[in-house]
Amino acid sequence: MDEIKEDITRYLQNKSFMDSNTQLNDDDSLTMKGIIDSIGLIEFIDFISEKYSIEIPEDLLTPDNFDSINGIVKLVQKLTK
Repeated sequence: MDEIKEDITRYLQNKSFMDSNTQLNDDDSLTMKGIIDSIGLIEFIDFISEKYSIEIPEDLLTPDNFDSINGIVKLVQKLTK
């Protein structure tokens, strides 16, 4: 879980509106904090799919799965089992 969390955090720091000084808790909303928008989310989904060699079904593209680091980590763990 920690490695996935680190990958996600590093991606968000490098590719989104999040800078290295942003404090982000694992359950914080990425959209409410202004860290990622709809275009950034599409790029982020591509990153996750390639990084973990997974295909994300459309029915799993929900705010519960993509609006927090915890949600994303749980989804990646579920799809990589």
